[in-house]
Amino acid sequence: MTKKGWRILLNIAVMLMVAGFVAYMFSSVNEQLSDTVTVAKSGESFDSDFVSACTLETSFTVPQDVRRFKIIDDVMYIVTDDSVLITSTGGSRISAFAIDASRKTVDVAVDGDEIYLLGHQEVNVFDKDGGLVNTFEACSDNSLFASIALTKDCAFITDAENLNINRFTRKGDFAGFIESRHRFVIPTGEFDIEAFGDTVYCVNSGRHLIESYLPDGRFLASFGVPGSAAGAFSGCSNPASIVFTSGGRLLTSEKGNPRVCLYERSGRFVEMLLNARMLGGGHEAYEIQTSGNRLFVACRKEIKVFRCKNNM
Repeated sequence: MTKKGWRILLNIAVMLMVAGFVAYMFSSVNEQLSDTVTVAKSGESFDSDFVSACTLETSFTVPQDVRRFKIIDDVMYIVTDDSVLITSTGGSRISAFAIDASRKTVDVAVDGDEIYLLGHQEVNVFDKDGGLVNTFEACSDNSLFASIALTKDCAFITDAENLNINRFTRKGDFAGFIESRHRFVIPTGEFDIEAFGDTVYCVNSGRHLIESYLPDGRFLASFGVPGSAAGAFSGCSNPASIVFTSGGRLLTSEKGNPRVCLYERSGRFVEMLLNARMLGGGHEAYEIQTSGNRLFVACRKEIKVFRCKNNM
């Protein structure tokens, strides 16, 4: 065969190899897309055989979508766009008061007779009758407050824009910033913070971590690993939020593949309590609170109440 013939043969072989590779890639992509559609429809990509220790006990509705809520001593404080509803954990109304809907409330904290409503750049403190007790503001005009936690002497507020924690006195005087030794990474604004005693715990969602700090702002510890299995944090931004149980354990609420998991404060994984199907599907993280062995989940105007057979 001539050199020209060999070149033609070689070119044909190369073209066949390229065509085969393209066909393989096209088939692979189609298969992945098919799997993605199946996962999206089922809402359970990682835990289809999951059996929960919690069962749905009851549910009740409120007049408007729940923005945030807290349960303190079996009393529920529910924040909607334009009001604060104070109810029993069974949904029976105790009282209510109106708030300014133009000041978007992003979190709520309660201590005694004081209700702290957090906006993106301010905190408004009300009594239980709706009387304004105090107001304090962010130190920076570009702050984006995300969550608030109260200790005996301080209010700790996360800032999703400046990527730090603001420490205020309970009177509202600024007391300093807390920076993460891991550097806070908050891709989608999930920057939740909670207090247990005088220790504060916050999510570092982009790092798949939960970090804890002493009252003076000193770093204490952190835990968390990335991954899709229960006990790990998946996606680009998890966990979305954290809540303490009455027994001092830590609950996480996750987005993407929504689920609620239980941990010891040390970071030891205990169990997954609710999966996407039990929560109601979708991809967003759910607002959760606890009272005894009951787990409360808010979804729009509905609050579901689950009873867990194991101690939380």
